[in-house]
Amino acid sequence: MNQWRLSDKEKRKYEAAERFGLTERLAEVGWAGISAKEAGRIGGSLHGRRKHQ
Repeated sequence: MNQWRLSDKEKRKYEAAERFGLTERLAEVGWAGISAKEAGRIGGSLHGRRKHQ
């Protein structure tokens, strides 16, 4: 993750994943390998933060 330049949106996704303790899982299986529940949790977090700004 540190090697590439990430867009602001991608940075926020990784920060949200870190808050939920999913960084190890993302490193192992990538975004396509996480469950719908986990992805929804991240997306909901991003939506809620965007809505309150």
